[in-house]
Amino acid sequence: MSKTATVRAMIDPKKKEKVSKILSRLGLNHSEAINIFYSLIEEYNGLPFNLQLPQKGNPNNNVSPEVLTSLKESVKKNYRLGKLLAK
Repeated sequence: MSKTATVRAMIDPKKKEKVSKILSRLGLNHSEAINIFYSLIEEYNGLPFNLQLPQKGNPNNNVSPEVLTSLKESVKKNYRLGKLLAK
């Protein structure tokens, strides 16, 4: 096994619980999800989605369509990557 490093993050407990349930359904734990996210940051040489302030008048003012599209593409890519690594 290769060396590992610890990453600590402060997360809202309710959010952590919701995400735990989602990750569990995906067959992932928090460490695996963070590793995927870090791999994407490395691959994209930055965040794997555009980071921008919400636009006024956007009915879904929390997440822009571009971010949702990018996130969906990332999930698909990592699902395929996970399948390849599991072989």
